[in-house]
Amino acid sequence: MSFYPQIGQGTVSQFPLRRTRSWRAITNQLESGEQFIVPDALGGQIEWYLRYTDISDAETASLSDLFTASFGGYGSFTFIDPLANLLGWSEDFSKPDWQFSLLTQSPGATDPMGTQRASSVANGTTGALPLSQSLAISGDYVTCFSVWVYANAPGAVTLQRDGAQVTSPVGPQWTRLYLSGTGTAGGATSTFSIVIPAGQTVSVFGAQVEAQPFPSIYRQTGAALGIYDQTYFANDDLTVASTAPGLSACSIKLISRV
Repeated sequence: MSFYPQIGQGTVSQFPLRRTRSWRAITNQLESGEQFIVPDALGGQIEWYLRYTDISDAETASLSDLFTASFGGYGSFTFIDPLANLLGWSEDFSKPDWQFSLLTQSPGATDPMGTQRASSVANGTTGALPLSQSLAISGDYVTCFSVWVYANAPGAVTLQRDGAQVTSPVGPQWTRLYLSGTGTAGGATSTFSIVIPAGQTVSVFGAQVEAQPFPSIYRQTGAALGIYDQTYFANDDLTVASTAPGLSACSIKLISRV
């Protein structure tokens, strides 16, 4: 499955960006005049309106290559929502989206927002253990994985995406850690992990993965959303305008089935 290309240092779109979501319902009116309306669960879609200015020849070529490979609006590809936290259940590590190994966790800890939505995560074993979630994101895609961490005693926590990792000190103040970059080259999925050292207890809040190189405002999530593997070009033509030597502009409309 092809992925919609990133531009610059690893972004999906430029601003302004417009996203429109629509739902469909099926209506049946009887001869008596009574009307039945039921939702069509498979009829929803999201329309994306993307505008690019001053993109390089290489970035223009990557968009054109995907358009050609998709035969215009015929073939599908995967589009990553540039506005979404892609992780599922960003504050509930008990959900099956998360692989918890032998860690123990207790919800209801005080978080950096002043509420009680953080979780205390303890590693009582003799080795480091990960709290992980896997997403259907190409290993070649740039993402930013971030989380807030607090520890009563000074220690360290490692953020990991596949084989890439960064270890940061933690202590008795909330710190937002992040890991930016790609995963395993050519991989069809990426695994994001918070690695807790042996014998350490930390409070964790606000896990987030974004399709961009740096963290933005935190977005709480329920079930995982934001990866749309049935996305199509809405038009059968792609118009690119040259704006300067080596630079171009274009507008693209996409439709994602949801």
